[in-house]
Amino acid sequence: MAIDVSAILGSVGQVLVAGLLLGAGLPALFALGVRLLATAPEPGVGGFSGARVGAWACFGLCIAAALFGIVVIVFGKQMFGA
Repeated sequence: MAIDVSAILGSVGQVLVAGLLLGAGLPALFALGVRLLATAPEPGVGGFSGARVGAWACFGLCIAAALFGIVVIVFGKQMFGA
């Protein structure tokens, strides 16, 4: 029985990338949103600021990623036609 080391290393690499993205990337994106929101001016002072828009974009991406994860867990591979 031969062991396919290249396939194993490829799979380990995919898991590592997903872990880094979800384990460090999403919390870092959320922290960036909090930081941008903290430095943005008050809502009534000057309309929309770039920092406030960027903060809500970061929060939106985090929410979208969380919802996508829930959908994948609930529906599994049936959602993708497999």
